[in-house]
Formats: sequence, structure tokens, C-alpha cells
Amino acid sequence: MANHESEISVAERQLYILSLLSQNPIGYTAEEIVEKLKKWDVVLTKRTIHRDIDELSLSYAIEEEERDGKTYFLARKFNMENVDLTIQDLIAISFMRQLVQPYEHTLMGITAKEMLEKIAAHTGNLNQKHLEAWSHSIRIIDENRWKNQDVRPEIEQMIAAAIEKQIKIEIQYHSWNTDETTIRMIQPYSMLLIDQYLCVEGYCELRHEIRTFRLSRILSVKASKEHFQIPEDYRKKEAENKFIYLSGKQTERLKIQFDRETGRYVKEYEAHRADTLTENAEGVLFEKQTAITSEVLRWILKFGAGAKVLEPEGLALRLREEARRMWEQYSQREDVGENR
Repeated sequence: MANHESEISVAERQLYILSLLSQNPIGYTAEEIVEKLKKWDVVLTKRTIHRDIDELSLSYAIEEEERDGKTYFLARKFNMENVDLTIQDLIAISFMRQLVQPYEHTLMGITAKEMLEKIAAHTGNLNQKHLEAWSHSIRIIDENRWKNQDVRPEIEQMIAAAIEKQIKIEIQYHSWNTDETTIRMIQPYSMLLIDQYLCVEGYCELRHEIRTFRLSRILSVKASKEHFQIPEDYRKKEAENKFIYLSGKQTERLKIQFDRETGRYVKEYEAHRADTLTENAEGVLFEKQTAITSEVLRWILKFGAGAKVLEPEGLALRLREEARRMWEQYSQREDVGENR
């Protein structure tokens, strides 16, 4: 049941408004605040919104911006004090500090790190000593910090704001597949991390399908005035036509027979890439419905003779041709060595 303004306290509704205004760098109009709060089951009038903002402005840094004939309201973050933490809280903070390190070149990573540091700074000296001790006791190996170094904070911020407000954005995108730069209008549905790469997923009006765009390949972002609705059947997961990074329009059934030794490795480290993994007399049978991209070929090649493609036949032929070319290349090196 919705909470109308007569059913909640002034302090409570103003806290809702302040929390909302401090979330989005683009800001909100009074009309947008009304609609947003409805989603939180808080029903307020525009008149009440304006009155509460006036009162909040006496204590908090609330800014107004005029854009396109409308007034947008923004607020700076408010502070916290005297945070009491348990030992489990401290362990969790130490763990989260490690988790965010690979994303310290992204805006969300920077913000997450700053938030953790604020929590640590507002707790007691004894807790801070415990945090220091735990920082040496918890480590996450295989950090690939370079992966997001070229994500521009202003682009990440614009996309996050567009997702929250459900407005279309125009992006200038450099595609890995074509090595070309295109202008696209997209409906951004969600931010996601694919193998630690920060991406935005949404409907691409150029390609007429849901696509995933790596933020480091987005050269510019421009917010539009058009709103969109996220389809009810949209699921925030990696698309079926994507194997690791690259996608394709047509999918096929991929079947790979791994020998026993290689199969053990696949089950331990690569099982998440399969739809099904089945043990058999030869080792492990890997099956997945996916687009057969050059990425799939490179992934299989890394297993050498430990992997044999059963389906599709076209991929098996491509691998055989690649193996022949590799043989010729290394045979030439041997011939050169013999002639010296």
C-alpha cells in the first residue's frame, strides 16, 4: 500500500527526497521526483515537493539548473558519523576493498572505494587497527586492473544516469568486430561486468536487437529527451549468442569432446561457459548453443590436441585448416634451422 504525505512524517519524506536527489548527477524535475517516489510507494504532490526542497535547502547544498525550460534539482551527498562495526563487518569491508581494486579506474569503482574508506574513517581506532590487520590477511589473486583503465568517468556517469532515468542515449562506438566507429541510438537497460570489463547492455536501434557495449569503446555519449520502457521479458544476463566477448546473429550447437586431462581442467575453470558438461568414457563432452565467432576458435585452440570439435562441421574444418597452417609455419622454422 502506498504511503501518502499525510501518512508519513515530514522528516521521513524529506529523507526520501534528499536520498533521491543525491543519487543522480543529471538531477530531477519536481514531476520526475513525484513519479520516482511513486515507485517507492511514496505519494507526494508537486507543491509538497517544492516546499520540502525549500526547507532542505536551508541545511543541505541543493542546486537548481535550468535546462530546456525545466528546473532540475540536485543535491550533494550527506555525511555519516559514529559507525559501529562488528568483526564480521570488518572482514567484509576488507574483502570488498579487494573486490573493488580491479575497477578503480571506473567511476563506480572509485565511488565504491571512497565509500569503504568513509566507513573505515568513521569507526573507532580499534576497528581501524583490525581493518589494517585484515588487509594483509585477505587477498584476491589474478587482478586485471588494466582492463578498465580507459573508461572515461564522465561517460560512465552519463550512462548510469540514463539507465536510472530510462532515457535514450546517442553513443559514438568503435566496434571490435568491424574496426569501425558508428553513431548509435541505444536504450540502456543495465550496466554489467563481463570478465571484469565494464559494459552497458540495451536495445540498439541501429542493429534492432539487444547488444552489449564495452564502455572503453564508447567515445562519446549524448543524452536525448526520449524515454523508453524496459521489456518485461528482458533478463540481465549474457546473451545466448555471446561466448565470452563477441556476439553474432546466428547461433549453432557447439559440441566439443575433451580428453580426460583437459576435461578435468574445463570442469574446474571453464564449466560456466557450457550449457551442459557430461562425463563419458573419453573425458568430458562440452555443449553450448552459441554464435561461432573467431573468439570460439581461439578458445578451442588453446587446448591443443586435448579438444576435438564434433559439431558444427564447419568449425571442425576451420580448426583443421588452422592446424595445417600452424604445422607449415613451424615446419618452415625447422627447415631454416637444418640449413644453418
